[in-house]
Amino acid sequence: MTDRQIDIIVRRYASPPATSLGEPPKALVRDYLAKAFDLRELKGQTILEIGAGCSHYGRIFLDNGCERYIANDLIPERLAPSRIDDPRYQELPGDFLKIDLPKPVDIVFANLTMMFLVPLFPAFIAKIAKALRPGGLFIGMETNYWCPLSVLRRFADLKPNPARLFSPHRYAELYIRNGFVIERLVPFTARYGWTTGNWLLGTNFWLRAKKR
Repeated sequence: MTDRQIDIIVRRYASPPATSLGEPPKALVRDYLAKAFDLRELKGQTILEIGAGCSHYGRIFLDNGCERYIANDLIPERLAPSRIDDPRYQELPGDFLKIDLPKPVDIVFANLTMMFLVPLFPAFIAKIAKALRPGGLFIGMETNYWCPLSVLRRFADLKPNPARLFSPHRYAELYIRNGFVIERLVPFTARYGWTTGNWLLGTNFWLRAKKR
């Protein structure tokens, strides 16, 4: 990751995070995760989450039977609020491009993280492919910039913002080039099921890609 990109991300998230996140909102499963996969698929899986600081998803994954959950974040302090007292929980802080995994994982998960890394997509996606076992899954949710509302939100944000506009379809194509099969690429807006599948109305999108 470039020094400039790191600096922008660190400055944006420099404020001390909350001491604890509490229980995950039920809407995370109903309105978000359910569009990407069935929670029963988590059983017995090793999951690596990129950008796991202040994430509720680790608790959901562990509560639904994952074998091991690895939390990675560029800013180590952001892992504290979502830290879980569970032997299956492991922290691996630092730049994802520089961390070493002892062995490939079953699932790599990223939530609103890759939009900060648009200039680094080729390197990140190649590293994700390396981190996964054959048949493993990448599952990620990002902002859909085909949606005018998402573009408006991006430019209404006056703080230093490392997020850049990008095409979800070109993003998916990079996974194909790295040996993945796209299983799901779907736009949506949480709570508004009628937006699912509509690229102009869905403010976010899920990408689910399987490594060959």
